Amino acid sequence: MSLTTHWIDNEWNLYKRILNFCQVSNHMGETIGQVIENCLLDWRIDKLLIVTVDNASSNSVTISYLKNVMKD
Repeated sequence: MSLTTHWIDNEWNLYKRILNFCQVSNHMGETIGQVIENCLLDWRIDKLLIVTVDNASSNSVTISYLKNVMKD
C-alpha cells in the first residue's frame, strides 16, 4: 500500500509526497487501518481531513478504524 500526502502551504503552493510504502499482511479493514495509523504516526501525523480509497469492501472498516483512532 502506498500512502501519499497533499498539502497547501501558507503561500498557497500545492505539495504532494509519498510518505511510505507499507506491506499489509491481509486485506481486513482493521489490519489496513492499523498499518495506516502506524505509518502516519511515524511521520507524526495525528489528524486527517480526507482519505481516498479504491472500491475494496474493507474500506468501510478501515475508515471507521481511522475515525476512532484519530479523534481529538
